[in-house]
Amino acid sequence: MILVVDMGNSDIVLGVYDNKGQLLAVSRTPSLRYKSVDEYVATIKELLFLKGIKFQDVTDSILSSVVPQLTAVLATAIRAVIGKKPTLLAPGIKTGLAIHADNPLEVGGDLIADCVGTIKKYGSPAILIDLVTATKICMIDKKGDFAGCIITPGVKVATSALVKTASQLPNIGYVAPKHVIGKNTVDSMNSGIVYGHASMLDGFIKRFEEEVGYQAQVVATGGLAGTIIPACQTPNIIVDKTIILDGLYEIYLRESKEKQKKEGKKHA
Repeated sequence: MILVVDMGNSDIVLGVYDNKGQLLAVSRTPSLRYKSVDEYVATIKELLFLKGIKFQDVTDSILSSVVPQLTAVLATAIRAVIGKKPTLLAPGIKTGLAIHADNPLEVGGDLIADCVGTIKKYGSPAILIDLVTATKICMIDKKGDFAGCIITPGVKVATSALVKTASQLPNIGYVAPKHVIGKNTVDSMNSGIVYGHASMLDGFIKRFEEEVGYQAQVVATGGLAGTIIPACQTPNIIVDKTIILDGLYEIYLRESKEKQKKEGKKHA
């Protein structure tokens, strides 16, 4: 079995794939910067146990991280659990994705894995929406290449800033109200956040397609995709919350094949 780990600013998502590429289990835990290696070892073991996975059966792993302070900590914890250092999604790894950016090294591993997973499952062209700490929208062109993206404050970040700045506004639970025009503070805030974010997504999808000159399949992922996407007016948006794990697994397979080729050449 292969352990696939995506460490974001808010959450760490873990997936376990069998040798046939089937996703057997998915777990989510907060990204806590104060946790030690031992604490993360315990967390990983507990999550695997709760999903009925014996950590002794996990033979390899891959890790993507956008939290530099935690990368080494989590990598060490994974090695302690499965007895092998994880493959780290970093420059030089074989992803199969051509990146058209001013500086390809600036493109985060999470976006790369998102795009690889999208292409693998849904083909191209595609527009990938990732609703996490930051909302990111990526354009995958007809060739299956990364053509660029936008990054904007995510739903929770925007809400937190609003509540902290406006002292009389309460925290809300991200529920799409029945009416866009709110009659009370909570409904008004929910409308602004949920329908506001949905309208932004609709607008960017339209602008993306106008800029490239063709329509694309839209795929959305991230913790709040199930809340925001139903409020969009763009039709046929696919919600797939495991797309980044699928992308990481695909990258793992590519990198493993590359390592095997190199080993074969050494022994030839």
